[in-house]
Amino acid sequence: MDATGSARAAAFDQLLAIWNGSDPDAVRGLVTTGYRGHMLSVVPGERTALEYPGWIGAYHAANPGARFVVVDQSSGPDRLWTRLEASLPDGRVAHGMNVSRFEGDLIAEEWAVWSPWLP
Repeated sequence: MDATGSARAAAFDQLLAIWNGSDPDAVRGLVTTGYRGHMLSVVPGERTALEYPGWIGAYHAANPGARFVVVDQSSGPDRLWTRLEASLPDGRVAHGMNVSRFEGDLIAEEWAVWSPWLP
């Protein structure tokens, strides 16, 4: 991965740290003001930058102790593709794919799809 891809991967690592329990409001420092999130396996599946912290809080309320790890990543001119795994304390796991479109160092748009929780 080149320097730009590495910087984007570092930004995504910061995003995962937030999803893994850091302050949800910190997400606003990682996304553009016009950010749009498209969560393909969730209803309602669209979120804005202003709504993003609430999504993280709601997710943790519904899935206490959930942890995310990067399984694989690749980058392109303005994209970062990330394959992820989420786990719960009871041993269940989910597999996901995220495509992040960047404007400079900030995430401008995301597309994500996740499996259901598996035993």
